Amino acid sequence: MREQKFVKQFRTAKIVHLCWSVGMEIIFILVLVADKNLRTRIFTNTALFALCAFTWFFLLLELIFLFYDFYKLRAFALESHHLSQTVYLDRLTGIPNRFSLDEIFRTYTTPESLENTGCLLFSIANLKTVNEISGHAAGDAMIQDFCSIFEEIGDTFGFIGRNGGNEFVAVITPCSAQIIQDFRTTLENRISLYNKEHETAPILLRSAYTLYAEESVQTFTELLILTYNKLYQISQP
Repeated sequence: MREQKFVKQFRTAKIVHLCWSVGMEIIFILVLVADKNLRTRIFTNTALFALCAFTWFFLLLELIFLFYDFYKLRAFALESHHLSQTVYLDRLTGIPNRFSLDEIFRTYTTPESLENTGCLLFSIANLKTVNEISGHAAGDAMIQDFCSIFEEIGDTFGFIGRNGGNEFVAVITPCSAQIIQDFRTTLENRISLYNKEHETAPILLRSAYTLYAEESVQTFTELLILTYNKLYQISQP
């Protein structure tokens, strides 16, 4: 966040600097065009000509360095974006990873911030079987396919991420039992369509959810643990 703020401020300062430099160049040119006597004096006075030449040269040099700064700033922004993706996004699926989830979880620090919050957990019930029969490459492909669907649908409801391995989290605020039902139904319908095209390796999901309003918990960690307990009490099909 601090890096983004610095880059934004630095870019703004450079834009102002560039506008000033270009403005000075334009003013010099307009003055020369409008004042014939000044042009004559510059080209007949060696000292004045040398002074103007050095001034224009340094202004031009300043513009070159400004454009170089913009080039380096763009390269820095691209590198920063790449590093941010590396840190915050899951390498396999491209959705937010555990680090991103931890950052989100830290925003729920009080009972007031948890009000109207819902937590959902999903796991692919047959992932272990796919890994054993078809290999981990097939299992990774299944995870990628699921996360593509999960992200497409989940982003319209709230924050989603991969909590590592075979665990996928959705946090919805504001949330209600109806919203959770809508989310699960929409996800299940998309999974059903996927399974019709992948009958040999369908995605079988386990899921559990917890609404803060329905439980006696005080922190998001408690809400998450409660949802975990519900998820892992569900037997595999």
